[in-house]
Amino acid sequence: MTSLGRRLAAGLGAGAIAATGLIALAPASSAGTINPTVDCYVQALDKHFVGAQSIDLAVTPNPADPGASVTANVTLGPSPATSPLALSGVQVTPTIELKLGGGAEGTVTVTGPTTTMDIAQNAPITPPPYSGALTIPATAAGDVTFTPVKLVTTVFIPAYNLTQVTPCDITAGGGVAETVTVKEPQPEVPTLSADPGTVEPGAATTLAGVNWTPGGTATPELCDAAGANCNPAGISANTLAIGADGRLGGTATIAPGTADGSYTVKVTNGAKSATAPIAVKKKEVPVPQRTITLSKSSIRPWTFVKVTGENFTPNTLVAIIGVNGANPVANFSAAFAGRDGKFTTYILVTSTKVNSITAAEIDLTFKFDKVAIAPITVKW
Repeated sequence: MTSLGRRLAAGLGAGAIAATGLIALAPASSAGTINPTVDCYVQALDKHFVGAQSIDLAVTPNPADPGASVTANVTLGPSPATSPLALSGVQVTPTIELKLGGGAEGTVTVTGPTTTMDIAQNAPITPPPYSGALTIPATAAGDVTFTPVKLVTTVFIPAYNLTQVTPCDITAGGGVAETVTVKEPQPEVPTLSADPGTVEPGAATTLAGVNWTPGGTATPELCDAAGANCNPAGISANTLAIGADGRLGGTATIAPGTADGSYTVKVTNGAKSATAPIAVKKKEVPVPQRTITLSKSSIRPWTFVKVTGENFTPNTLVAIIGVNGANPVANFSAAFAGRDGKFTTYILVTSTKVNSITAAEIDLTFKFDKVAIAPITVKW
């Protein structure tokens, strides 16, 4: 992943957001609109993109049952960030982190489906509205508020075979974007929720619920997404207990080695049982970001520019290329990344058509798919 990825993801990151699991686009909503200030940091440019962006959030159905799965609909205004290059077919997978308040505590992170977008150069980015699922905590009561606190966007740029994750913080002007009224639970009907709703194999999730048999024994199982094919061995450990008030609490540990996918956790207490959706996903190991730094960002033609690179594959040949967008211009150089993945070299830039310098690793197949890029201005 490269500084190009960072720049473009920053342009997208402040302007792309969605919610978990559903692939249908949501209708526009007017349930609650806030206009916070968002701050997306682009590491490669050492620059913050800061500005206002409207966020409209609606949760349906409303009112909702405790422990119910509901749909979050999100509509955004234009992002304060822009892309330095025009790109087509950019794949954007956004998330939003919501803080719960009122009748519930904690946070929920909702991840949206991947959307393909065309990005104009230096123009505000307005993503389409999205829908996704989240779970009302089983112990929630009264009015539950939802306050957006952070956006994280994963961007894949097919033209460069690059993936970049960009966090964007809501720094000011935020607040409650939606309030859901939680219905009174039906007498004697147990409820169950899992938080977090996505866990790694071998990690624990906290289970909670009401209307269980006071002082009874709670037995958890891991089932498929439809609630069938339940297996007690899918839960390797638990600390579940039911209090005198019939409230269930404790943790359940997903067995190590569980494959990634969608599941349900089922808890049985005598004749009572309830399920809660859960996703299992192995932790992704971050890949070091390939970056290049230029000694000059604005030059005249026929100027040597020092290029410094970091986090490249050790002991690898690197091609240094002047480009205009995605098109190479006849300015080339080369370097060799050392054992520490770093290099320093020079490139003679002769053409005013050059608007970026690219560093691409050259493997045995001569496939230029591990790239870093930095902008430059060339004019008389």
